[in-house]
Amino acid sequence: MIGLLVGTIFVLRARRPGLPALDPAFERAKGPVSAPIQIIEYSDFQCPACREAQSELSQLLTAHPEQIRLVYQHFPLEGHRWALVAHQSAECAALQGQFWPYHDRLYLEQAVWSIALGTPLETFVRYAKELGLDLDRFSRCLGDPVVSREIQAEKLAGVGLGVRSTPSFFVNGNLVVSVKSLREEIGKLAQ
Repeated sequence: MIGLLVGTIFVLRARRPGLPALDPAFERAKGPVSAPIQIIEYSDFQCPACREAQSELSQLLTAHPEQIRLVYQHFPLEGHRWALVAHQSAECAALQGQFWPYHDRLYLEQAVWSIALGTPLETFVRYAKELGLDLDRFSRCLGDPVVSREIQAEKLAGVGLGVRSTPSFFVNGNLVVSVKSLREEIGKLAQ
């Protein structure tokens, strides 16, 4: 994980210094690197509004496959009891090349795992097993404090860019804080 972050190239994008424009191999990105519309999404897996935003993002990517690149950034909220461990499990799936399927599963079943009376770790391991991940590697990753610190560092970087809530998006460097505004911004740029 550290190697991935150290090896990742960060450059300045558009009008917002500090936004990551990640290399083509970055697991948490979809769409062509050269896409004219770059969306950086700061999201929380336990956030209901973030779950709802996924449908809109999917529609935008389907409607404009060559024009949009989406990059997912971790932003677990303090008030969400299981957010950090959900993000850590998604990052552990990313290390095995399965970020997007795991991401989709977390949002699809958010109502199940987010209200668990006990820890949702068994559920997260079951998702990993169903995706065919190496469970020993996944479990070691879940217990690795370095992964947790990297997620928190990513969130802190978002705070430094002005992110205060989820979901938040940067579209070509401009902060957009609602799905409706995202749709409008993409509509203007995709013409």
